[in-house]
Order: sequence, then C-alpha cells, then structure tokens
Amino acid sequence: MPRVLTIPSSAPFLPTLATALLDGTLVEGFAPRADPLALAGATVFLPTRRAGRLFAEALLEASRNAVLLLPKIVPLGDVDEDALAFSEDAPVLAAPHAIAPVHRRLVLARLVAHWRDTLAKAAGREAVAAGTAATFALADALGALFDDLTTAGLTVDGLDGLVPEELDRYFRVGLDFVRIARRAFTDYLDIAGLVEPAARRDALMDAEARRLAALGRDAGPVIAAGSTGSMPATARLLAAIAGLPKGAVVLPGLDQDLDAASFARITDGRDAAPDHPQYGLARLLPRLGVARGDVLPLAAPAPFGRERLMSETMRQAETSDLWASLSDRLPPAALGTAMAGISVVEADDPRAEALAIALLLRDSLEREGETAALVTPDRDLARRVAAEMARFGVALDDSAGTPLADSPAGRLAGLLVVAAAEDLAPVPLFALLTHPLAQFGLTPEAKADAVAALELVALRGPRPRAGIDGLRDAIAAFDREDYRGADPRRRMGEGALNHARDLVDRLDRALGPLLTLGAQRGAAPLSALVAAHRAAWVETAGPLDLDAEDAAEAALARTFETLDGAAGDGPALDLSAYADAAGALFADAMVRPRAEPHARIRILGPLEARLIHVDRMVLGALIEGSWPRIAETDPWLSRPMRGDLGLDLPERRIGLSAHDFAQGFGAAEVVLTFAAKVGGTQSVPSRFVQRLKTVAGEAEWIAARARGARWVQAARRLDDAPALPRAIRPAPAPPLALRPRRLSVTEVETFLRDPYSIYARHVLGLIPLDPLDAAPGGAERGSALHEAVGRFTQAHPRKLPPDALEQLLEEGRRAFAPLKAFPAEHALWWARFERAAGFLVAFERERRVHLDHVVAEASGSLEIPLGNAAFRLTGRADRIEVRSDGLLNILDYKTGTAPSARQVASLSPQLPLEAAMARRGAFPDVPAVDVADLLYVELKGGAAGGEEKPIRVKDRDTMDLAETALAGLESLLMAFENEAQGYRSLAAPQWSGTFGTYDHLARVREWALSGEEGE
Repeated sequence: MPRVLTIPSSAPFLPTLATALLDGTLVEGFAPRADPLALAGATVFLPTRRAGRLFAEALLEASRNAVLLLPKIVPLGDVDEDALAFSEDAPVLAAPHAIAPVHRRLVLARLVAHWRDTLAKAAGREAVAAGTAATFALADALGALFDDLTTAGLTVDGLDGLVPEELDRYFRVGLDFVRIARRAFTDYLDIAGLVEPAARRDALMDAEARRLAALGRDAGPVIAAGSTGSMPATARLLAAIAGLPKGAVVLPGLDQDLDAASFARITDGRDAAPDHPQYGLARLLPRLGVARGDVLPLAAPAPFGRERLMSETMRQAETSDLWASLSDRLPPAALGTAMAGISVVEADDPRAEALAIALLLRDSLEREGETAALVTPDRDLARRVAAEMARFGVALDDSAGTPLADSPAGRLAGLLVVAAAEDLAPVPLFALLTHPLAQFGLTPEAKADAVAALELVALRGPRPRAGIDGLRDAIAAFDREDYRGADPRRRMGEGALNHARDLVDRLDRALGPLLTLGAQRGAAPLSALVAAHRAAWVETAGPLDLDAEDAAEAALARTFETLDGAAGDGPALDLSAYADAAGALFADAMVRPRAEPHARIRILGPLEARLIHVDRMVLGALIEGSWPRIAETDPWLSRPMRGDLGLDLPERRIGLSAHDFAQGFGAAEVVLTFAAKVGGTQSVPSRFVQRLKTVAGEAEWIAARARGARWVQAARRLDDAPALPRAIRPAPAPPLALRPRRLSVTEVETFLRDPYSIYARHVLGLIPLDPLDAAPGGAERGSALHEAVGRFTQAHPRKLPPDALEQLLEEGRRAFAPLKAFPAEHALWWARFERAAGFLVAFERERRVHLDHVVAEASGSLEIPLGNAAFRLTGRADRIEVRSDGLLNILDYKTGTAPSARQVASLSPQLPLEAAMARRGAFPDVPAVDVADLLYVELKGGAAGGEEKPIRVKDRDTMDLAETALAGLESLLMAFENEAQGYRSLAAPQWSGTFGTYDHLARVREWALSGEEGE
C-alpha cells in the first residue's frame, strides 16, 4: 500500500519530519541515525528552496549537531530545469527550454496590442481598455490562462468546443482571440525552440515520476513533504513517490477529525466545495491510492491542539447545521483549551494594526528563546510591520523579499526612464539626481556640489524649457548680469556654475539616447528603448554585474539581460508608454534575503508558514479581499466557460487560503489581527474569522478580544507624548548690535505686519528658496516689466518719440529675453506685456502734457536719527514726475493688485514714505519739494491693459499721509531700540495675503490655534 502520512498542524512540521527521517519512522527499514552515511542516499522533496534550507538545519538539530551527509533536498512545484535537481543517472531533458516570464509577457503584449488595435479600427473607437498598463495586464491574464490550460492538459482544440452564444459579445470576441493567440504563441515557441514554463515544469515532474517508477525497489528513500498536490503534475509525482517501496508522502495538516460523511461531501459532484481547506487534500488521496483512514500521523497533536476546533470552524456550509450539536464533538472544556491561546486584535486602521503586530513581535524577543512570525498575504502590511520594527532596531527575516521595482536599484532604473519621459521636468529630475546610487561618475562630494548648483539655477522656480538644452539655457539665463529674476544674494561664482554645466553634460551622456528616442514621432522599437535604458543605468550608476554583491543590482542585471534578448519580440512603444511599462517588465524579479535558520522573528508567506513552527503566530490582514483575496474574474473566459473546460474556478484559491489559515493555528499562541477601516472605508472581517467567532461562542470570543485589546491599547500609548506647554507667539529679541540698520520702503510694510520676518531675513540671514518646478508667478514677470518700462522712461524723460510703442516693445523684448528659458511662462507674460505696453503709451501721452520731465528708477536713501544711532531708509521709486507747477507725483507700477487707499494709510506706507523722502531731497536729480499726488498703475495686461489707482484719503492731503507714515516709522524704530522689544510674529496680519514666508519657523499653526494666540 502507498505510504502516506500526515503531520498535525500543532506539531512542528520540519523538526517532526527530520526526527522521523532519522529515527526510521518515516520510511520503513531506513533509520540513518545509526548510520549517518546512509542519509546521503535519500531524496527529500519540499515546496520551496527556503523550506529546503530550513529542513537541513532541522536535520542538524535533530541529530544533536552530529556530523551528517545531508540528503538531496529538492524544491517541489513551480520549478524549472535549473531549480529541479535530479539524481545523476536521471535522463537529462534536452531543449526546448522554458521561455522567461518577461519574454513571454512581451510576446503576449504584442499580440494583445495588435488585437486591440484591430478591434479599434473595426469599431471606429476603442473597444478594449487602451494604454500600456491595460495591455500588459491583459497579457499577464492571457499568460495565466495559458498556464491553466497547460496544467490541465488542454490543447487549443478544447477551446474550439466552446460555443458561448448566450454570453456577452466581448467573451465571444475574446474567445476568438484566445484561440488565435494560443496557436500563434505555440507556433512562435516552436520556431524559437522554447516551451511554456508550465509545460517545462510538468515535463520535468513527469520525467522524474517515470524515472522513479522505473527504478522501483532500486530507488533510494524518496520523501515528498508539505505539498497538497494542487497541480496535476505534482499529484502524479507524489503518487509515484508514494508507490515506491522506500517512498513516503507527508501531507500538511490532513483533517482526521471531520466525520466521514462531511469529508466525502467536500469533493462530491455538485456539492463539491473548492473553497474548503481540505478540498485539495481530499482530491489528492484517491490519486495516491489511499483512503483518509489509511493516512498515518507522524506525531500526536500538541496538548493545546486546535485540529478539531479548526475542523469544525471550516466545515462545509452544507453541513454547518451540525454546529447545533457541536458540544458532542468538541466539549466546552476542549473548546476552552483550544481558545485559551487565541487573541483577536481589532485595530482602527492598517497603521495601528502594524504597530500592534510590531509590539507583539518585539514582546517575543523579550522572552528567552521564544520565536514568532507574522503570516500575511498583504505585502503592504508586511512592509508596515518591518518599518515599525525598525524603530526598535530589529531587522526582520522576510521570506517574500522585496520586488525589484521597490529596491534602491529598481527605483533608480524607474527614475531614469521617468525623468527622460517627462523631458527632465524638475521634480522627477531632482529625484533622480538625489538618488544615492546615481553618481554620474562623480565623487559623492562633487556630486553634492553639482546637484546643489543645478538645483538653484534651473530646478527651483519656473520650469525651464524641456530637455538638456532647456537646462543649459536656464544656467545661461541665471548667469546673465542683466537677469534680475535671480536673487543677487543667490548669485553663484563661476566655479559653482561650472559644476552645474558639467552635471548637465553628464546627464546628456546618460539620458541622451532615451531623450532622442522620446523626441521621435511615433513608437520606437522596444529593443532600442531597452538598450538606451540599460546604457543610462551604466552611465549613471556604473556597470551592471550579474554577480554583484548587492542582490538587487544582480537581479537588475539579470532582468536587463533577459530584456535584451526578448525585446525584439515585444511591442513598439513611445517613451512615455515604456515608462509606464517599466514596472510590469520588472514585476517578476524579487530580491529575497538569504534565509536565517535561527532567526527568532520572521515574516512569512502563507505557503512557507505551513512548514515553519513558531511559538507565537500572528495571522495578519484578516479581512475580505485580503485573506482570502477577492476571486478575480478572468478577462478572457467567463466562469461557465472555465467550468466547461474543466479549469479550476476562482473559489479554488479561497480553498488554498482557507488551508493556510487553518495551518496557522498550530502554534501555541495565535493572534488574529485585522483593521476596522482600510482606505477610509469600513472593512469586513474575513469569513474565516467570522466562522471561528460563531464556533467559539460569545464568551470565548469576548475573552479572545480582551486578550488582543491590550496590544491595541499599547500601540496607542506608544505614540503618546507627554503634555507640552502651549506654544506661544514668538517674539525674539536679539541684541541691538544685530538688529538691522537699513530697510527699504517695501520692507517697512513687512516690518509693520510681521516683524518676525524682518528678524528671520536680516538677523538670521535666511533667504527662502523657490519651490521645485514652481507654478507660474509674478516675480519674474514683474522684474522684466519694471526693467523694460524703466529703460524706456530713462531714454525719454521729457517727450515721447513718435514710435513710442515700438520702442517700448523693443525694450520689453530685451528684458523678457532671459525668460525664454521658461517657454510657457514667457508666452503667457509676453502677451500680457504687449497689452500693458499699449495702455502705458496712451497713459504717457496723456500725462506728459502737464509734466516737465520724468525720473525713472530713482534710488534714494534717508538717514533717520535714533538717539545715539542712525537708521537708513532706502527706496527705489518706479517713477517720479516733476510737474510743470514744480510739485512732484510719485507712481508705482504693479503687475498684481495694488493696495487700497485705506491700506496705504495704515499698513502699506511705501508711497507715503517715498513722498517724505522726496520732500527731504533723498532722491538725486529730484527737487526737494512737496508731492502732490500718489498713484498706483496696475499693469496686469488684461483686456484693458492697465488701470490707474490714485491714492486719496478723505480729509487728508498727500503730505499729511507722508509725514504721518514717516513719524510712525520713527516711532516703530525707536521702540526696537529697546532690547526688550521682540520681533513679534504676525503683529498685524490684516490684508496680508502675500505674507507667510517664515510662518513655519514662527510655528504659526501651533500658537494661532491654541486659544488666545498662545498668550
């Protein structure tokens, strides 16, 4: 009779298997403990490579660290020729070899793209979801369908028998394409000398099964353990092993407690339950030629064993009426023992869930020798837990590893193509430049200097023109002496600009080929894109090495090598589409750490968790859609079509998830965790959790929740901070020697509204930087406009020339020329300037009739005595008019909204102060006389071009405003001659609008929302 055994979920799988192998209870007549050399003749098949490495460690521990010649340990299931190691005399399967996953994805994507385009032309519109992401998603689904067909042993002829007339037209059209694509892909593989991965895997397994059957009694001990035989080829291999005289198959967690009638019903025709955790094992037993009663346990359940509890919990829905007599099969005392070690953590959200799990794992480290693991199919939760554990300085052994795209090397590869696809836009370019692996052949210090220089001159502020030439133009514009858009205090020396130029040259060498492909009209061959992408990496980070010490860089090298050979069969793409596709092209590559056999804390996938025993098992993300995952609909075949073909239905995956869930209850302590809300919406606890709640009963469930609640509360307290004094409005009071002795008339408004900004700028010397890729603003436009108008007025102080408009526009062209480095802003602002120029010439012709002459861009200063010190008030008046009657007018041009008369009389005293300075002769070339009128001229460039806004306050003349403003300033300055007077934040925030540059330093949000401004 075939030898089939099982290990209960509460017994440690690998240690039990190792002990049984050494003691001779696994294979009759084979007891290598007495003869360590005999062990080398055995072969052990396990589900994964990592399980194999851990089994080797379990053998050493079971042998009490004696010297052993290990058996041949072979990964079982989903393997290829390199992964499945046969014995020396096994037949070697010659080519064809399996097509690489990324190669297959490219070929199928090309077929899908052609089909989609054909449908679109026939229908006159998009008939299938367009876009690169949709194309690769459909290609992946098509590949999965081909795997299912291969696994089930179905040929394309089976598809011909489907006539889904009653189905939606899409499925009929899709089925036609699947038939064509299946034949076309098969022909392609034949020509290329390749086969599908599933076909190669099945061929290898079947070859091994035939070899073992042929050896018969001559075969050494052969054991297969931990597999449920879900794939037909795997089941055939297991059957061959079980039938060997020295063969044994060890099943994980076969339910030997469920009554015979209920167990038989799991696979009984129409009542079959593919979502039951025992469905796969129940189907496997007949293939192995044994009944459930013939399966022998290798170990007894642990005293806390929950096998019977999980048998009842996961009972098929059609037999759940037997829960009414549950106490007959599971007495209250046994139920209490099984539930005693179960805790339920109901967190508020995924972050709180991750933090509670991290505390559980950290707690296990505090207990001598205790081991713990998080088991979850949710990779987001796994990453969150790993991040939370990092705060404790604990690095976790994560069996799933990291997707290549999420590793540092993968991120850099993605940034390269995204930066090129977006024509070196500042944000993606800055992300690329600051990536730690992107060195561009520079030392870290030289790179830091070059990036800092390029950041200031080209990336901050308005976006430069696209591409490498745009960056070079931005550097040239920044370097021009007549470019007033750059803050003169940020103007750098020639050395720093040379660093920026050198970095742009290196960017050109790295990304030039990609940018050239992106500039071409239409799609480029995928092979050219991959070659340019790979060359960009080499220029940026150095050569790619298949044997690199860094696992991520080695994986990236392998991926590029595969893409190099496969890209010729992929679809043509433009650069943007290739950037979108890059994630899919790197999707299969995983960067896995080497297993740590003695790690006490782990993150495990559900498959590996079947075999690894820990003291505390945390089952995380137990919500519908995560565990179990939502049964996804096949985009190519409907559910009835899959059923007619004999393919597994989506519920089969739920059954596998259910088996993994049940196996997780083998640990002495089990913690079930889930989040009440995910993504801001209410979640639904997993159906498995709800079943357990029903079987456990209200009292036991309340107790389990109470045990878990303390971890939720601990997680909440972890981030609690001690109460801090309420923030107060800052008012720093530096020594008098550090206080500014010079301000401009425009800064006086800031002084009145927000003295803290004066302190930050003039005492601390902090100058704000423009944001990266700033939205179009008025600062550069205002500078250029003032420059153009100022030069025009200086050239014609008394009379306007006949061609005044053309001369003004010419001055505008000169002033706006540096801004051509920012084409979008230049186009917008120049159109506005043209309209403003027309208004300004008409305005000039009307006013010049009453004027003697005009002084433009008049700079002046006024010394204000302050006891033993002095203060200098400076100003630069846009325009001072000397009238025919000898008085003055002062005008100021605004490209935005001018302040109102009320604001001028209180918190915006720029023009009144300039009037007071003019009376006192502060402006050279301007007579020291009274000012008659103050006037703002808005030059917004709208439909009207501009608008005059005279400053008139009821019952007050211009000089009254001027003297009052000057007296107020003197009073303010005298107040700050007292060292006790601090520079208060937001002293008068009314009408501020444009203020707030230093608000984050003043912590405005803290004190402004804490009662009476924190005071």
